[in-house]
Amino acid sequence: MSVFAHLSDLHFGREIPSVSEALIRQLKRIKPELIIISGDLTQRARQAQYIKAQEFLRELPAPYLVIPGNHDLVAINLLERFTFPWKKWRRYVGVDLEPEIQTAGAAIKGVNTVRRLGAGFDWSRGSISETQVNSISQAMSKAPSDRLRLVVSHHPFWMPELYAHRNLIEGGRRALPYMKEAGVDLILSGHIHVAFAHVLDGVIISHAGTAVSSRLRRGHPNSFNLLSGNTEELTITLMQWHVDDFQEAGKQTFGKHNGSWDYADEHVEQHRQTGSIR
Repeated sequence: MSVFAHLSDLHFGREIPSVSEALIRQLKRIKPELIIISGDLTQRARQAQYIKAQEFLRELPAPYLVIPGNHDLVAINLLERFTFPWKKWRRYVGVDLEPEIQTAGAAIKGVNTVRRLGAGFDWSRGSISETQVNSISQAMSKAPSDRLRLVVSHHPFWMPELYAHRNLIEGGRRALPYMKEAGVDLILSGHIHVAFAHVLDGVIISHAGTAVSSRLRRGHPNSFNLLSGNTEELTITLMQWHVDDFQEAGKQTFGKHNGSWDYADEHVEQHRQTGSIR
């Protein structure tokens, strides 16, 4: 059985050092096959914040795959934003903005959904292009049939009704059928600092909360998710900050039948509406 850790929205520059240190300790105990980080490593894309993020990545006790979020692109310096937007990312994090990797249990493809100019001048919004969807299909086609197929994006492809009015990924609904056809099992995202898991058109959509930052939503402490399972059954466990460490706060199990995923417990309708991991 494979185990993956899904982190998101670290926001170095607004990190809580004690939480960050505890996260590293917890990951060392868990020993995941891969650590997946779905964007927003920094708060304002400043050099000092990128250096902190780099130091954190160096401490991780397992291989990792990381993609950018909208906060990793500088907002105020327009010359930098529009002429060399990813210079700091490539220097401190990695050259590839859309990495892909295969582990013993999964094929994972990262997608950069951040745009220099967002719809309605809202630079927090994301988008996925036809070229990126084709790239996902090509990456998934190389995956052996006994491996999970994961896509990682910063912007979410689904949100509960409470949040559905904001920051969805442009082109996401058009892209989903093609991703399903390519065999994608799971899409991992972040962005809204709240952990959710949901099934949409037979694909699992899972969001991680903010792992170590002080940018918390009411009622949602720092958290990360653990993914464990295989191509037939998958469990998402919410690891939530409590007092002085991360503790299990809930889990949700999914089963795959005839090529589509669905909930595997008795609270199906509640999950469909809220996406809560409880």
